[in-house]
Amino acid sequence: MDEGKKNSVLVVDDENSNIMALTDILSPDYTVYAAKNGQSAINAADKYLPDVILLDILMPEMDGYDIIAALKSSEKTQNIPVIFVTGLSNVDDEEKGLTLGASDYISKPFSSAIVKLRVQNQIKIINQMRLIIEKELADKSNRAKIEFLSRMSHEMLTPMHAIMGMTRMAKKSEVSGEIKEHLEEIGAASRHMLRLINDLLDISDE
Repeated sequence: MDEGKKNSVLVVDDENSNIMALTDILSPDYTVYAAKNGQSAINAADKYLPDVILLDILMPEMDGYDIIAALKSSEKTQNIPVIFVTGLSNVDDEEKGLTLGASDYISKPFSSAIVKLRVQNQIKIINQMRLIIEKELADKSNRAKIEFLSRMSHEMLTPMHAIMGMTRMAKKSEVSGEIKEHLEEIGAASRHMLRLINDLLDISDE
């Protein structure tokens, strides 16, 4: 995540009062998006890619179970953590939600402190995973650069040795003073280039 940019939460509930309450709880710390039905929720998740989704279960047309199933079936949204926020308190309902891929479960009426902590925990996990991924990508990029430098340096050694050898041979032949000066310049430049290549090889071997 870009420095200074807030993590985001999508609140999905068909009751305005619940959306407003959750928005009031979370908006000081997060960017909050809202959706009142299943299709709007899927569209919003696809568009905004929120870090966490708070999802009600009992809603008309598409219920929370249908929505999470759709989210988890999409490659773009399948890794977004979903926390069910629902009035259903039966263990079977909670088990079904977790089986479908929910990361957590909050019962209504909800506590502001619990909502904050549950969301905060998911955000911490997400941010830690992002740091790990960024480090892996940086390490991979560095390895690729080092391998490239090593390969190119070795590729340059052969023609450079050929240039230096041919220059030495040319200097031993009967040539004019001006040409010998040019050959000296070529020799000096070649030796300098060889030192640079060896420096690159030393860096790539570290």
